[in-house]
Amino acid sequence: MPNENPERWDQARKAWDEVGDRFTEVGRKEGDHYRKLDKESPPKKDAQRRDINEAVQGAVEQLDQAFTSLGNAMRDPEAKRSLNRAARSFGDALSTTFSGLSGEMREKLRGRDATKQDGGS
Repeated sequence: MPNENPERWDQARKAWDEVGDRFTEVGRKEGDHYRKLDKESPPKKDAQRRDINEAVQGAVEQLDQAFTSLGNAMRDPEAKRSLNRAARSFGDALSTTFSGLSGEMREKLRGRDATKQDGGS
């Protein structure tokens, strides 16, 4: 089993909690602006207002559910292990990709240097 660092996961949880808090704050501010515009604009049909409010509330609930689910997953040891494995495989893929790219770039640059030495452009 990989060496787990509880402090790191606590920091990750706090970071995701912060994300959730920020989106809640954005939703609250958006709601304030919406209500302000609603007061400034001519009255709308009740059905339209209700539909818009329900849509906004539904979106907020979905975001809340998604971030709550993510927070719960971050506290689950198996989910943490899966995340570690996924992060390692992502890192390996990035490393392999950039290693391959750097090799190709070196080859191209060597080819240019050889062309310049031969009198080419």
